[in-house]
Amino acid sequence: MQVDLHIETLESERRWNRLQRFESASPDGVLGKFLAYRDQETFVWLRAPHAPLPDQTFVRSTRTIRLAPAVGSTITEAEHFARIAESPLLELRQYRIVPGARRRFAEFLRERTFDEHVRLGMAIYGPFDALDDEDLIVWFRGFSDLVDRDRRKAQFYQGDLWVNELESIAMPMIADYSNVMLVTPVA
Repeated sequence: MQVDLHIETLESERRWNRLQRFESASPDGVLGKFLAYRDQETFVWLRAPHAPLPDQTFVRSTRTIRLAPAVGSTITEAEHFARIAESPLLELRQYRIVPGARRRFAEFLRERTFDEHVRLGMAIYGPFDALDDEDLIVWFRGFSDLVDRDRRKAQFYQGDLWVNELESIAMPMIADYSNVMLVTPVA
């Protein structure tokens, strides 16, 4: 399975117009639509490959990342993407991995961190390999709201498992983890 992640920058104050165009055209193959929390110009959406692109009116720029499920992904079929909308707040996480470590990092996420994330109440969607960038891995982490996000992330990153065991394994594999975008799904 392959999916395209589109991160669009729109003309100022045009997200509502973009969303309306999606709703009126009902483009086939759209697997999810998201609004960014921190700005008024970002619209994110997922589509099945080869699905037609909707009208690009109001779009200033777009970044498209072709994705495929990574080792141990929680989403392996197109219909699984509907689960993402169960989380009112999502982190769209794009990690730059050191060359040659992406598969090992995906296995690490699945085998060592996901159970703890779920135990702490975080929903996990992915991870996905970027097909055009062998050092990029993308995944979503879901929360009920911003306060819930802060609390659960603190429990994870300040917890004994991360501090005493996982951090020293994970960080040498990650070149950059700063590209995190907060989004909310649009039904």
